[in-house]
Amino acid sequence: MLVITNSLDWAKTETALIKLGDLIPMFRHDIKRLSNNIQSQVHELSKLELHARTTKSRLALQACQDKLDEINQELKQIEKFHLMSVLSQ
Repeated sequence: MLVITNSLDWAKTETALIKLGDLIPMFRHDIKRLSNNIQSQVHELSKLELHARTTKSRLALQACQDKLDEINQELKQIEKFHLMSVLSQ
């Protein structure tokens, strides 16, 4: 299951995501595009995490959690899309 708990988890999750793309060649291009999109969101998450660590405010921590939830939701959608692609072959 593709899930991250902080921005540092992205490297191993991205590797797993690319492996999913390798399983279905027609899915590979879409995975690259989706991966780049998520990577930009992870970059934003990284900035939010830094801000949260320096300010230690609840609002900053909540912003991190919201961004993390958004990223994990997209990862879940990618897994569903991949499953549908596998089942349709």
